[in-house]
Amino acid sequence: MLAACSIAAGGCGAGQTAGPAADSVARAADVTARVPGYRIEATMDVSTGTATVHGTMSGTMNTGRRAGVITTHETVAGHSLALTEMLSGTAVYMRAADLPGVTQITGGKPWLKIDLAHAASAMGLSGLQTGSSDPAQFVDYLRAVGARQTRVGSQTVGSVATTHYRVTIDLDRYARLVPASDRSSARTGVATLESILGSHTLPMDVWIDAHRLVRRMSFTLSECVADHHLRTTMTMNLVDFGPQPIPRTPAASQTYDLTPLLASQMKKVPLGCGTAA
Repeated sequence: MLAACSIAAGGCGAGQTAGPAADSVARAADVTARVPGYRIEATMDVSTGTATVHGTMSGTMNTGRRAGVITTHETVAGHSLALTEMLSGTAVYMRAADLPGVTQITGGKPWLKIDLAHAASAMGLSGLQTGSSDPAQFVDYLRAVGARQTRVGSQTVGSVATTHYRVTIDLDRYARLVPASDRSSARTGVATLESILGSHTLPMDVWIDAHRLVRRMSFTLSECVADHHLRTTMTMNLVDFGPQPIPRTPAASQTYDLTPLLASQMKKVPLGCGTAA
């Protein structure tokens, strides 16, 4: 997913100075990135102007191995779709039977494989974490919080007391935070992402607990791909921090690699509708 967005949640208290809020959020991003894993629970709506896709996601992430299992349920125009994905590094595996008509492409193989790194590179998004189901990408972006930050107040997320912050991620700054060897590709990826978003910034609401762990992220994004406008909203909760199981990925003989076909098609898709401002 290239974007996600803000479902405003209630909070109490007055706004405070930007510096402490920015420091608190950046520190929480670092602390959360170092935990061995967590479960995610998320809701998402994607609107194209003519239709809206409503979805829920749940699953586990092992952050050390960047592996996990995510189940997504989507509903559009009264039709429902359930999809289970296994993540392993930059690869995503999906059951072909979960996707209508796809078994005709796989030649009977039960699993599809997509290498997200190659797919992202084909779109000009190399150097960024862009896995649509990998919540680590959003936690990582929080390291690049900019100057416009507000402490909204206190709120309970689930049964956990948290502090609610409203922040703005500076995408240009993000490219400077990655390892030096990756900065050139990250700058290219950020420029492409900014073209899609039409902005150099990404607003986000974040809820952080007393242990400096990110408990909730919520954001709203407008994207433009092939001159089509999309509006995506997402709220994601992180729960049950600790070691998570590592999925056993399918054997190569049971897998059809969709990456080459997907990458060739992505190269033809014009991204953005104008210059980021």
